[in-house]
Amino acid sequence: MKKLLTLVAASSLAFYMQACSDSATSADPDEVDLVSSSSVAKSSASKAKSSSSKAKSSSSKKVSSSSAKAKSSSSVVKSSSSKAKSSSSVVKSSSSKAKSSSSVVQSSSSKAKSSSSVVKSSSSVAVSSSSEAIATTFVFGSDYTNGELRWVVDGKISDDKLSFNQDSKIVSVDGNLFVLERYGADNLALVDVSKKKVKWQIDLGADANPSDVVKANDNEVWLALDGAAKFVKVAVKDGKITKTVKTDAFAQAEGQSPHLVDFEVSGDTLFALFQRYTSENWVTSFPAPGLLAMYKLNDGTLLDTIGLAKKNPIAMGFAKGKLYVGSMAEYNDSWGTDADDARGIEVVDFAKKTTSIVVDGAKLGGGIYAFVVDAKNAVAYASIYKVGGNVPVVKVDLAKKTVGSVSGIADAEGSLLFDAVAGILYVGDRSYGASAAYTYDAGTAKKITAPADVLPPYSIAVVR
Repeated sequence: MKKLLTLVAASSLAFYMQACSDSATSADPDEVDLVSSSSVAKSSASKAKSSSSKAKSSSSKKVSSSSAKAKSSSSVVKSSSSKAKSSSSVVKSSSSKAKSSSSVVQSSSSKAKSSSSVVKSSSSVAVSSSSEAIATTFVFGSDYTNGELRWVVDGKISDDKLSFNQDSKIVSVDGNLFVLERYGADNLALVDVSKKKVKWQIDLGADANPSDVVKANDNEVWLALDGAAKFVKVAVKDGKITKTVKTDAFAQAEGQSPHLVDFEVSGDTLFALFQRYTSENWVTSFPAPGLLAMYKLNDGTLLDTIGLAKKNPIAMGFAKGKLYVGSMAEYNDSWGTDADDARGIEVVDFAKKTTSIVVDGAKLGGGIYAFVVDAKNAVAYASIYKVGGNVPVVKVDLAKKTVGSVSGIADAEGSLLFDAVAGILYVGDRSYGASAAYTYDAGTAKKITAPADVLPPYSIAVVR
């Protein structure tokens, strides 16, 4: 089945930022017995794509754009009954609504994918629960025309704000707040969290579409790029790119990106999650399931790859030494996702280089839009994209393989973040006319007080 997706160009020239929780969920060094650096050191050029990954499925879901030049590999915006949605949502647009520059608008014959909703756990911030470290919660809001960064002071979202382009992610890494400006800007910026101003900003090149940041060492971070066939190492001090690692060997079509959407770190290994969809004449399809690649954390040398079971993986996270991956797969004819076994949560077996399903979409109720993991308790939280505006949150016991509901949230398209230090889940609810950021703790969702003029939540990060 095919669905046309009109890729909408960015309407604002201002810088923009979206809060993506600490995209760098870092596991304990001894969590994963993976691959030694001397075991399977393969270059990305020598990593052959499997015949099944090259095959372009004529029955794959496709999206097209009739006029937009700016692609959004990470977002699908929907508008139904004039409802403004996240730029990483599907928007059934029958009436004109403010659109994201990284959004894909679906017509009655379009189909698409979403990856920018991926908002990850901030467990990479290595601070004990008894630490005296001061934590600041940042909330990025967007109305698809304007974007703003605010912060929580005394339990309330600030009146003060920094203005940025409407489609960005914010990621907390090791006490730093990075701003990933996506399609339409394609920049990386570092915010001085004490002075609330930008320290530096770098241009990543047209359509680079930055998607995640993790700590490489005390002085550098690795930056994932969704729209370019590479990822880069960046100096925290001044934003200079110090190393480039090419990923074109994993692309499903020559000259295209393999769409790297998520990073994780465990010990001295960097894990990279690729969606591997293809695009031709603005038509997108999923010819193969996702791919997990492992690299040396220090220099980006490729170690190994493992093929995933499901298409369109969204995010991953570690718990009890195991790596879990959440997938959305493809959209249905109603621009939602089906409650079936085509999607779900899978766990990686590094010894066998395979994965197995923990819970599928039938149990979850649909495809995963955002996915975070509470590593300590082996619990995952996922927002389930039933259809635009109906995106509840579920709680999954990864050991027992059971699924429970998180009450009080109707449209969790505005981000998920699990703060491992405080043991609190943050949720951005973009319900039309009732949007708000929430904390979820001990089974209760509590709204964070906000000024009347605050924009709907788009992303959340906690910085220590």
